Amino acid sequence: MYKLKMILLMLSALLLTACGSGNSGDTFSDAEKQFVHNLFLTEYLWYDQVPSTVNYNTYLTRQGMINDLRVSPPDKWSFTFTKQDYDNFTNQTTSGFGFQYTSDFTIVLVRINAPAYQKLFRGDKIIAINGESVTQENLTSAIQNTNQISTFTVLRHGVQMNQNVTSSAYSFNVSLGKVINHNGTKIGYLRYDSFTESSVAEFENIFSTFKAANVSELIIDMRYNGGGSVATASALLDNITNAYPDQRQIYLDWNNNNQYNNSAYTFESADLQDGNELSMTRVFFLVTKDSASASELTISALVPYLGANNVITIGTNTHGKPVGFTGRSYNDNYYFLVNFFVRNDDGVTTSFSGIPATCTSVDDTTHLLGDENETMLSTALSYIDNGVCP
Repeated sequence: MYKLKMILLMLSALLLTACGSGNSGDTFSDAEKQFVHNLFLTEYLWYDQVPSTVNYNTYLTRQGMINDLRVSPPDKWSFTFTKQDYDNFTNQTTSGFGFQYTSDFTIVLVRINAPAYQKLFRGDKIIAINGESVTQENLTSAIQNTNQISTFTVLRHGVQMNQNVTSSAYSFNVSLGKVINHNGTKIGYLRYDSFTESSVAEFENIFSTFKAANVSELIIDMRYNGGGSVATASALLDNITNAYPDQRQIYLDWNNNNQYNNSAYTFESADLQDGNELSMTRVFFLVTKDSASASELTISALVPYLGANNVITIGTNTHGKPVGFTGRSYNDNYYFLVNFFVRNDDGVTTSFSGIPATCTSVDDTTHLLGDENETMLSTALSYIDNGVCP
């Protein structure tokens, strides 16, 4: 039944919010339950804390079985979803409007090129949908009404306005970059929302722009980036610095019975570099509790090479997910059970409490991402000016 092997580092709750769990409606057979149980007893990082005997009749859903067998704390991430959900994630396709929002219906993120992109904006507070006061129920209903126009009444900078948006299937980007000219310094700013496999071409184009502009500072905004592919994180590291060819970025450390699965990722060889990589000696990361997994890997991997004082985090503690999954499949259901710790070249793994912020700063939803007046970005710019946290 092992048809799939994918190495991922992502915050599963964010992924499932985006894609849906999708596999609870079909039959969950005893044979599949045995398969899942065996994964827990063999490949799972904390295999020695899993009961060897369980009553399969008590499990009606796949995620329910995972929730019961996973060792929590610390594991709050092991999960399952369908092949279709996985394909949607890796290919950056989904359906709906394409925005994330808070409990009071304030929009905090709009996916790049989603139906709501350039119509609804970060900081908009949704007041009504189709003339009715917004509720979770009518917002969910509008999302599910594919190809139907919905009228959003929003409050934007104190002004009430209507915007029509059609819920639909769409493809989106996860990268957006620009060069900031700040007090005579050229700074590359990269908004990066997810480590999808298909995003490498996106950010490589952006790094080519940074290279051509001869930027001397780099700010990567990963405040909502819940992670993704380890290989994509490795490619991002290659673009950040070309100064360490063939040296180890990170390695994956499995349980005692699966040490033969341990593997390492290295900076690309000099003969594979295309000349558009940067050679940064200092990098700033904008982070929150939603910055997880591959985001934390990227930050941690740079510390042995650039030094802790030159890997600067702005915001709050990150999520604290120093572990990852190698996906396994059973028919059309994919299982991601925690398999390994992620360690940098010094053998250090991120704390379950997250990476602490170098400079504490709030996530300022009153400004767009990339706006130099946005609090987290302006904190990074102040540090570049003065060499200390403001």
